[in-house]
Amino acid sequence: MKLFKFTFLLLLLTLLSFGDTFKEPFLWKVEKGKTSAYLFGTMHIPSPELSFLPSVVLSAIDSSDRVYTEIDMRLINQIKVDKLMFRKGGKSLDKILSKKLYMRTENYLKSISPHLSLEPFMQMKIWSLSSTLSLLKEQLKYMGLTPIDEVVFSYGEEQHKEVGGIERIEEQIGYFDKFTLDEQILMLESTLDYLEKHKEYTTEMKKLYLEGDGSKLVKFTDEQFQDKKYRKLEDKFMKILLYQRNRVMAKRIDKLLKKEPKKRAFFAFGVMHFIEKKSVIEYLKKMDYKITRVGK
Repeated sequence: MKLFKFTFLLLLLTLLSFGDTFKEPFLWKVEKGKTSAYLFGTMHIPSPELSFLPSVVLSAIDSSDRVYTEIDMRLINQIKVDKLMFRKGGKSLDKILSKKLYMRTENYLKSISPHLSLEPFMQMKIWSLSSTLSLLKEQLKYMGLTPIDEVVFSYGEEQHKEVGGIERIEEQIGYFDKFTLDEQILMLESTLDYLEKHKEYTTEMKKLYLEGDGSKLVKFTDEQFQDKKYRKLEDKFMKILLYQRNRVMAKRIDKLLKKEPKKRAFFAFGVMHFIEKKSVIEYLKKMDYKITRVGK
């Protein structure tokens, strides 16, 4: 399995431009007849470079009537997400994971900070733990900063745009819950495999994202370590969490645009929804939408 792709996709979530940080934002214009919209690829990582919107993105939001992220990002919904990431009762992690994997996870946390332990995560779903580990170092480093998709949502609210999510929170969490316990344990193993070897992987990931070259970003995820024991899991992961969701997202975009064709919409999803194969863009093109990349 391409271990980094798996870890990267798990990641798979401000009013001024951040100078020349973005060489070319992942921004596309969607058109069909008199209907138009924008697609913006985000990265769910808190970071100073990703806490400000480039001017071309601000202009696109300003010219839009409504703004949609993957899920509705109002505070009450984010609290709901946090609750859904934990199991209701049942065995704690120290009873579910093997002693070896439990200690390995604990040691990884200690490598980030000697004050960290698995204690607060005992009732967390294992897929959620994997995702948390992937982001934890950046979250602790940049506490108080929000990922760029949250910046988009907040800016839309401040500009009095109609805001919302293209997916329901329970629906998005439900995609992850389709993985069996054994599959989630493999997720954790594959995540640790990568994180232990690539302690600063987010630096390269952000660099490629800010460059705006989709082919390089996809290549970066494709050229990582492979292990046969993860192959079936990767196939299921890509099918459920990317390809199926992309098809549903495209259908909902089409429905929203048809319902109110005169209202321009701005959609901000994780960038891999737009640049991987079977992308939202591919599905929209099949629906006869014209899609063009918007330059800086």
